[in-house]
Amino acid sequence: MNIKFAQLSKSYKGKTVFEKISGQINDGDRVGLVGVNGVGKTTLAKILAGLEEKDSGSITYSPPHMKVLYLEQYPSFEENVTVYDVAFRMALKYFGNQADAATLAKKGLLEVGMKEDRWKQKAISLSGGEKTKLTLYKAYVADFDLLILDEPTNHLDTKSLEWLEEFVLKINTPLLVISHDRFFLDKVANKIWELTSKDLKIYDGNYSSYKIQKDIEIKNITKEYNKQQMRISQLKEEINDRRSWYNSAHKGAGTNDYYRSRATKHARVLKAKQRQLERIEREKIEKPLKPMSPAFEIINKSIIGKKFPRFLVQGKNLYKRYGSREIFQDVAFNIKHQDKIAVLGENGVGKTTLLKIICGLDKDFSGKLEISPSVKIGYFAQELDNLNSEATILDDVLVEGHTVEETRLLLASLLFRGDDVFKKIGNLSMGEKGRVAFAKLILSGANLLVLDEATNYMDIVSREKIEEALEEFGGSIIFVSHDRYFIRRLANRIFLVEDKKLRCFEGDFEYYLAKCKHQEAQEEIGEDYRTISENIKRLELELAFLAGKLDEVADEEEKEKLNERFLTVARELNKNKKLLKL
Repeated sequence: MNIKFAQLSKSYKGKTVFEKISGQINDGDRVGLVGVNGVGKTTLAKILAGLEEKDSGSITYSPPHMKVLYLEQYPSFEENVTVYDVAFRMALKYFGNQADAATLAKKGLLEVGMKEDRWKQKAISLSGGEKTKLTLYKAYVADFDLLILDEPTNHLDTKSLEWLEEFVLKINTPLLVISHDRFFLDKVANKIWELTSKDLKIYDGNYSSYKIQKDIEIKNITKEYNKQQMRISQLKEEINDRRSWYNSAHKGAGTNDYYRSRATKHARVLKAKQRQLERIEREKIEKPLKPMSPAFEIINKSIIGKKFPRFLVQGKNLYKRYGSREIFQDVAFNIKHQDKIAVLGENGVGKTTLLKIICGLDKDFSGKLEISPSVKIGYFAQELDNLNSEATILDDVLVEGHTVEETRLLLASLLFRGDDVFKKIGNLSMGEKGRVAFAKLILSGANLLVLDEATNYMDIVSREKIEEALEEFGGSIIFVSHDRYFIRRLANRIFLVEDKKLRCFEGDFEYYLAKCKHQEAQEEIGEDYRTISENIKRLELELAFLAGKLDEVADEEEKEKLNERFLTVARELNKNKKLLKL
């Protein structure tokens, strides 16, 4: 299987989306397509899938009638159609027999994590994550040679994301996936395509590999740019000197042949230097865009010099229900100064509810919630409903206590530079609106940020800018996110909402994953878990003892025996650790 495109161009209403880009997808390729919002990623995917027309260029499919399955970012469903109806119709499209289609529909819905109690629900009323799962169901029933996924991780909880990774890795056909989920791209991609306004660059490896290559590339370009700038400066200086020499020689030459020949020589050299300068400037290396330093002082203006108590927020015996449905019970937690807490859990378990209780937006609960008087809470809602669509970015963000210069500096650190700040909010993309809402939150003077999917709709560059700002934020943060890269980079504590309870993990995301792995092993092994754990401790102690003895013993025969024992113990230790998935 092979799909190849060359010199591909596309524009809308006279505006160029991309121009003369080339690439190909081969058997075994799992391509991650990245780029800033609006650069044309979805447009390229739809053109390759035959859903949009190209302006120019060529696309070659091998085999010629290869089937491309494109799964859209924002699925739409008919008004009164149930989840099961959607699944059955899709299955029937590929299997003409109704009985087979019904069997496949049921099996497929369970496979994508759509439980039976949701089958009779109208598809249009599903949550964002459930709609994504129902869209992915198509990949389960359909026949295709190339699968294109457009932001498949949107709205999925952590368990669903893990399922998606396994699902994608099982697919034997090539894959093109548009995603801002860097963790997901690390897991599934073996190539990264970076689409910019100028070209399409191709990198081997996953997202982390791509980042390393980009860093090296930027360093090399910066080096070449600096060399070229130095050469341009030298040439300009030489040209100015030659011009001065020529004018002086020409003026003083008069009718003297010797001086006239010197003036002519200066003129020839001058023209040669000017041609050299023109050639360099035609081939000029563009200055690499350096990431702008975040406005650290502005970000921490409300925190610097202030004292905070040990506990900013404490929840005790919290109980919440919606009608007859219990959300959580007997929940206890605390938020300390400089905590950066990720709230994890499946969709619908009450993560957003917990955030709203902390913010005082949901007061219909029982139990005790204590908030220190020193705390000022800033809430970032998924809906972005605190923005004035009629105002400019600068007007909506600017608040009392901050100057225009400070505000523009913060906006610049969030990629709103120059005249961008005068754009009307109503004309912005969802990702841009998210950055405006974040800037507004920072300038509010909040020292506890409560973030509900703050990076939704944002491209990778935007996410990284938000991450940079939050890393430098000296206050406390509690956030809900399905972006595992974001969680890994930011969180120093984890709250897991599960089975109507809240579990606190006093460590970062890696610590949380290790604990979960440990618990899974414990549940799987059962009563033998304690025995194996004790064996591991015993073997580790013996290994340490043997290592010490090996350093002390001089006798070769004894040393050989000790070494044999060391290897035996090491093998046994590894065997026991594998049982516990360590």
